[in-house]
Amino acid sequence: MKFGSRAWLLSAAALLSLLAAEARAQSIGSYAGSASERLNKRNKGIGSIDDYVHKLSSEDADERLQAVRNLGESKDGKAVEYLVQAVGDTDVRVKAKAIDMLGMMRATDATPVLIQYLFLRTTDKQMKSLILAALGKIGDERAARPISEFLQRDLDSHTKGTAIFALGEIGSTESEGPLSTVAAMETDRTLRRLANEALIKVQARRADVSAEAKQPAETFLRKDDQPPGPGGGGPE
Repeated sequence: MKFGSRAWLLSAAALLSLLAAEARAQSIGSYAGSASERLNKRNKGIGSIDDYVHKLSSEDADERLQAVRNLGESKDGKAVEYLVQAVGDTDVRVKAKAIDMLGMMRATDATPVLIQYLFLRTTDKQMKSLILAALGKIGDERAARPISEFLQRDLDSHTKGTAIFALGEIGSTESEGPLSTVAAMETDRTLRRLANEALIKVQARRADVSAEAKQPAETFLRKDDQPPGPGGGGPE
């Protein structure tokens, strides 16, 4: 009986040792696998501007689309030049995403090119609306006059409304006259409302600029530093 107990104990110990070894092996394998997965996840989608630019010349439109997304998400100023080039892509999805990314990046360097595309006859109205929305996000005052001129064209309600909204977002005082005209003369009630709202934004920005222009004199000239009045009653 004692011999049987000893044999059983030895057998149990061997079994436990084997199970422990297997557990350690599984743990090491699991850790190696999870580490590899973490490394793959960390490296996935990471690339340089050069990598993304290279993909822009791919024949696969899906690769070009992903490259445009990556360029926009990189927030790198160097990406703007290539996103501007992508606005001329043959695939409408790539073109639309490039315009959207330029707006999200508030890329003022893209303003002149976007305005050119806005006035091209070959640019369809959906793309023109995207351009107007992007110009509104960018907020470059150089776009105010061209958009105001564009607003005078025979436009559909959606495009016209987007142009009005863009002018309000830009907030240039050059837009005040055209917006006032739309608010007074437009027969479409929704467009009139949009014009009035945009006009309020423009006027509010003008007031802010005016207040900022006056602030330095009020800030830096203390009461004791004010010049004496006509009677020479300055501080003694």
